[in-house]
Amino acid sequence: MSLITRCPSCATSFRVVADQLRISEGWVRCGECNEVFDASAHLLAVAPAPPAPPAPAGPHPEEAAPVPAWVQRGSFDLDFEAASPPHHAASTNPVHIEQDDAQEHDPPPGFVRAAQRKAFWRKPAVRALLGVALLLSVLGLALQIAVHERDRIVAMDARARPWLMLLCAPLRCEISPPRQIAGVVIDSSSFNKARGDSYQLAFTIRSRAAIALAMPAIELTLTDALDQPVLRRVLLPTDMAAPAELPALGEWSASVAVIVTTGGARVAGYRLLAFYP
Repeated sequence: MSLITRCPSCATSFRVVADQLRISEGWVRCGECNEVFDASAHLLAVAPAPPAPPAPAGPHPEEAAPVPAWVQRGSFDLDFEAASPPHHAASTNPVHIEQDDAQEHDPPPGFVRAAQRKAFWRKPAVRALLGVALLLSVLGLALQIAVHERDRIVAMDARARPWLMLLCAPLRCEISPPRQIAGVVIDSSSFNKARGDSYQLAFTIRSRAAIALAMPAIELTLTDALDQPVLRRVLLPTDMAAPAELPALGEWSASVAVIVTTGGARVAGYRLLAFYP
């Protein structure tokens, strides 16, 4: 039995055979635009053929007029062909009418599998699931960035601190001033001998950053006449009574007493280095 289907891409109608649809699982290729679609999902309703007109009454009712030849052949196909737009042949999976049971279980052709995959990803449920997965991925990425850059975010906008503290509570992370050693410079320094083994170290730290930075530690290296290290001493912010933050574009000065025991080596110079331990 022939059926009528319509291509969803170009709206061209085609006549298909039920046996062919069963073998290709309903998938066909449009002969006009080459679109692969499920013909079973786009079948058109076929109106029944109109009834044959009654025979005209003659002088002798018992002698019926001869039935026209087009009625005898069946008016359904002819009337349908006359009223419908021209139908084109749709290319389906080429098959033989005489098929055994083993051939019916062969895998579908490549274009059918491609169309099935395409139809699967177009399903509303699948698209909704992909949308939810994408939203969760973006949200997770945003949370990771917020946790990683929490110190910088709070330094740029203090209003974000309460929200980031709530985020850090289950993760057991802390919010502290950001560390950006490239924005810290030692502006000036001096190292002078006092009494005995005591020396007085004075220096000024300046920030070039537009946000407040964590106060760095200072490494003091004493050198001999050949500029070889004789003694190293690390001064933490707590050793220098320094604040926890270095203000944005600000500076901080300190004067620290340092006890130096070099074991007889003569100190000829010194070096200072700011760093984050």
